[in-house]
Amino acid sequence: MRPLRRHRQAATLLAAPAFALTFGGLAATPAHAATTDVACSPAALIQAITTANSTPTTSDTLNLARDCTYGYAEQVAGPGRSALPQITSPIVINGRDATIARDDDTGNEFRFFNLPPTTGGNLTLRDVTLTNAEIGGGGQGGAIQLGFGTVVSLSNTRLTGNTSSNGGGAIHNSNGTLRVEGSYFKGNNTEAGHGGAILSSGATRVDLSVFTNNSTGSVSGGNGGAISHTSISAPFALTSSILTGNEAKGLGGALYNNSSSATVSDSQIRSNDARTGGGIANFGGLTINMLTTIRGNTGAFSGGGIYNFGTLNTRNTVIDRNAATQGTGGGLHNQGDATLTDSRVTRNTAAHAPGGVHNEGGSITLNHTTIENSNPGNCDPANPAVTGCTQ
Repeated sequence: MRPLRRHRQAATLLAAPAFALTFGGLAATPAHAATTDVACSPAALIQAITTANSTPTTSDTLNLARDCTYGYAEQVAGPGRSALPQITSPIVINGRDATIARDDDTGNEFRFFNLPPTTGGNLTLRDVTLTNAEIGGGGQGGAIQLGFGTVVSLSNTRLTGNTSSNGGGAIHNSNGTLRVEGSYFKGNNTEAGHGGAILSSGATRVDLSVFTNNSTGSVSGGNGGAISHTSISAPFALTSSILTGNEAKGLGGALYNNSSSATVSDSQIRSNDARTGGGIANFGGLTINMLTTIRGNTGAFSGGGIYNFGTLNTRNTVIDRNAATQGTGGGLHNQGDATLTDSRVTRNTAAHAPGGVHNEGGSITLNHTTIENSNPGNCDPANPAVTGCTQ
């Protein structure tokens, strides 16, 4: 098995250059685009989006004032519960390191962007910070909400300190298409529901991004401290990213998956916490490959690194130094079908044996995989036994 190479540091990930994104065959910047420089004024940005929406067949590019803070104290008139007009046409916003913020001293609750279903909304955000948005009253998507048939693409975008009351502390992708590249999610929270940073039921792809200190709140046992993805068919992909220090009161400290098609590649899942599945909780179909490391996560009840109740395939994956503080399976707790290939499960701990891998009524296949140095024990007791695993 190839040795794990050192992963990119967060600063390197966030320094990825901005570029025109396409996803699902939809171009972020159609031809004949109009370009507008937006003055450093909250009202100017509202007017620029209103004007862009008036030409739904033409893409508009809005260049924000460099380093400006566009601060909002109330939502704009109309639907969407947002500070800015609903996005109903193709719009590119070049932030130039500007910030869109909810004022600290306002008691009003609103998100920044809403893309209503089947309206042609297609939003690209580059080099901008979205911070302190708050949506209450059972709302989802603290900063951004996108509906069926809409598209959001983020490049070098920072979402920090955003809150929702019922899922998707920063973003709610409700059967739309979400593409995230070189972006940073920190301190986002949902008081109830799932997805401390992102709640998704639509096609979602995340590359070269960092998620840290996002959480599901104490109101209910929310799943997916950083990301929760649930869909019958919409794919999810996480590549070359770092998820660290996230917390779920329910399942999946970093990631909760309940879809048939999810992949994690060349990423680090480390130091996350949950009731079950400290790093990842999988109830669907999940493939983990390309030198992914799952390290130092904690699941209180079981599955410090991974809890699997679906179909799990790992390749070139390291599951190391995770802990189940009250239960079993510090590295992996399996009640589904798991196949581990060219992987290492090492130095995991649990309150009760086995500390490495606990198979509880599921099926585990090991291909060129080692399970060792766990406490107490590697795989025993198990039902059925894990063939190829020794104490």
